[in-house]
Amino acid sequence: MKNDLGSSRMGLLFFLLTLVVALLSWIGSIYGVGEVQSLLSAEGIRWVLGHVVSNYVQCPALGLMLILFMGGGIVVQSGLYDILKRYCRKEKQLSRKERRALVSASVALLVYTIGIALSVCLPGNFLLSVTGSWLHSPLAEGFVYILSVGVGLTGMVYGYVSDTFRSIMDVVQSMASLIASRAFSLVTLFFVVQFFSSLMYTHLVEWAGVSNDIVHMVYFVCCFLTVFKFPLFTHAR
Repeated sequence: MKNDLGSSRMGLLFFLLTLVVALLSWIGSIYGVGEVQSLLSAEGIRWVLGHVVSNYVQCPALGLMLILFMGGGIVVQSGLYDILKRYCRKEKQLSRKERRALVSASVALLVYTIGIALSVCLPGNFLLSVTGSWLHSPLAEGFVYILSVGVGLTGMVYGYVSDTFRSIMDVVQSMASLIASRAFSLVTLFFVVQFFSSLMYTHLVEWAGVSNDIVHMVYFVCCFLTVFKFPLFTHAR
């Protein structure tokens, strides 16, 4: 509940910031400040309506979050996440079934990791680029997916061995569970994307003398901060 409250407040913050950007761009365009473009002009409104969906869908963080949420959901719903917390904190001794499931999951992760490593190291591998480089290779571009599959496979093995999962539908439902519990984060991400895209469109960044690289870096960080909770946003009376 607190996490949802925090995401709601963060989303509201970025919505208000977008309104501020719209107002400043309107004032800047009236007084001819640099190359500032008004977000409230006819052209600005057309831009918003034409890009509001594409800006959100094409946000790299959106796809990365969904992919990681699916793998992470399996780990959480299988019980592996709780077991790892208990094991690290030494809160309670694991049962025989839990230990067997944990060992099986560890073996599955090890085999998966070795398989990926062999795919990269052996001659004629297909995970590197055509020039044999890591840069722009299938491995680099699909790393998040490979990671999510490895995490999900580990959780799935644990779930079946520990009897948490009894059918493939249990696995499918677990893949959606984390996405459902982080729905507010996806809504917050929408407002984050609209704020930064509007900021870049109005050229207020250039007028303020801020580097586009810095803005893009802050944008990237803010996108992923939506999945975390902070005292500033989660404090409840």
